[in-house]
Amino acid sequence: EAMTPASDLEVTAQVKEALVDELEAQTKDLPVRHATAHRIEPTPEGHEVVTTDGDRIRGQRVIVAIGRSGNFRSLDVPGEDKDHVQHRLHDPTRCRGDRALVIGGGDSAAEAATALTEAGADVTLSYRRDEFVRPKEENVERLYERATYHEGEGSLTLKMPTDVEEIREDEVVLSDENGDTETVDADHVFATIGREAPLDFFRRSGIELRNDWGEVPDSLQEAVSGLSWLTDLRWDRITAFAAFFFFMVAVYSWKDGGWVGQWAQATGFFPFGWSPDTSGTGALDILLTSMQKPGFYYTFAYSALVVVFGVKRIRRRKTPYIKVQTLTLMGIQVLPLFILPEFVLPYLGANGLLPTGVLDALFPTSEYAVHGRQYWRAYGFILAWPLFIWNVFTTDPLWWWLAICFVQTFVLIPGMIYFWGKGAYCGWICTCGALAETLGDQHREKMPHGPGWNKLNLAGQVIMGVAFALLVLRIGGWIWPGSWAAEAYRAVLYGGSLGLGYSWVVDILLAGMVGFGVYFWLSGRFWCRFFCPLAAIMHIYHRFSRFRILADKKKCISCNQCTSVCHQGIDVMAYAQKGEPMDDPECVRCSACVETCPTGVLEFGQVQPNTGEVIHRDALEASLTRIQEHENGTAA
Repeated sequence: EAMTPASDLEVTAQVKEALVDELEAQTKDLPVRHATAHRIEPTPEGHEVVTTDGDRIRGQRVIVAIGRSGNFRSLDVPGEDKDHVQHRLHDPTRCRGDRALVIGGGDSAAEAATALTEAGADVTLSYRRDEFVRPKEENVERLYERATYHEGEGSLTLKMPTDVEEIREDEVVLSDENGDTETVDADHVFATIGREAPLDFFRRSGIELRNDWGEVPDSLQEAVSGLSWLTDLRWDRITAFAAFFFFMVAVYSWKDGGWVGQWAQATGFFPFGWSPDTSGTGALDILLTSMQKPGFYYTFAYSALVVVFGVKRIRRRKTPYIKVQTLTLMGIQVLPLFILPEFVLPYLGANGLLPTGVLDALFPTSEYAVHGRQYWRAYGFILAWPLFIWNVFTTDPLWWWLAICFVQTFVLIPGMIYFWGKGAYCGWICTCGALAETLGDQHREKMPHGPGWNKLNLAGQVIMGVAFALLVLRIGGWIWPGSWAAEAYRAVLYGGSLGLGYSWVVDILLAGMVGFGVYFWLSGRFWCRFFCPLAAIMHIYHRFSRFRILADKKKCISCNQCTSVCHQGIDVMAYAQKGEPMDDPECVRCSACVETCPTGVLEFGQVQPNTGEVIHRDALEASLTRIQEHENGTAA
């Protein structure tokens, strides 16, 4: 009430209707041009809006005020272009005594159907689902009240679930989930099914669209019938994506001894051409020895990126949850995943500060290892099988590592997931998650969403199945050396003469080249969501988890911010609209949806799996809105 706008507009009304009247009265003298904008063109003096009629409207600046989404969505059915079909309700009293059909299941559809009924129209509401999940509770209650109230003028009939097949002059054909059709009388049709962004208008205007690759044909037939669509593609983005992808291919080939690594070693290219005197066992000698292999520089760069972008993430997203989570990820990446295998363990081993039995059990000797022992196996302290396979898939069984991997994968991780969900590992421990939550933080909204992409989630289940099959074959090879099991194991793991086995396809191609190659275009969680076999195992554990993202439906304004920032492709808003605890196993507890929600709808917690009763709410605050509300309340 005390707010005074810093302009000539005066705002005093406290309800929507009065506010609209007040604003219209103050702006009635503004010149209005009725036209459809085709594109915006920059000029030396400012901009020009080019209309579909070819007229040009000049202005210093252009504000595209098209609402949340833009153009009305189309039903794509015969008869949709008829004059009595509209996409919004202006005056329900004009339909008094008439028959009206409302199509949709959101707040707009619910409010239109209720208003028409109360104005005296006979209304039918068609919705493609069998229950309302998007409207606010009060709107749903009013719908059901009007559907059961038949006294006086106006009636409401709910047709759910149904789809519109055809719109005629005074009737509409509906079909149910079984394909049966029925005809509904309708003098007016209101298709309140939402809006969609006018992407072509933005492209024509040269406005940068997030993750836009240009307009691609919907079908293969359209693609081959004419190649004019090739000119509509964003070749600058495609070229940049391809260049970075092949850069990551080269980096992994250099790091893992591929053709780039072999060339570097043969020609003495960095770091192979550098061979300092490292005959001693001092700290500097150990460090210089580690620096003679490509893996040292890769891990150093990886850790540096996590730290630098982790600090930026903490500064950008000011919640206690983000701070503690990011510091934890930074610490795990730098200490046990870099300093421990590259410096601490080699130093202790070289100076006799570790028992030989422990070294032999965990870090066997190797003529190819720069320190004489396989200290890289220390990654297995953090990276569990089958994300990290090399401590299990060994020529001879390493019993200590087998025990460690078993406890990690089948005891510790299930226990963590039971209380805190899959994200307790993926979002707080895993090295893949460390880079995704730091370097990938500003690219999380680029993860593809939708049913089509969700089908690719099954790829991780397939890889998990292959990993377990390999485990069975490996055990068989240990028990019966030289048997068919041992031969099959080598063929599947290494791929024979072609080398296209599990180790290359999964460990190098998918986890490395693809996972990092698409980082700035398809989100940093691409590997984690679609291909990680450990994540696939954790999806099974999640069935028994108490972890949920709790939602207060009354606060949800359906802004879709929570879904858009989810770099695991989860439709978080669908749960928030229902007020249901979100139990999608893809969740990695990144807190982006909780932190971004402008009304504080979401929070982390636990429920009783059998009853759904909330038994715990996280004390570590992840919602920026609730933090601000608390600060304002404290200040007051």
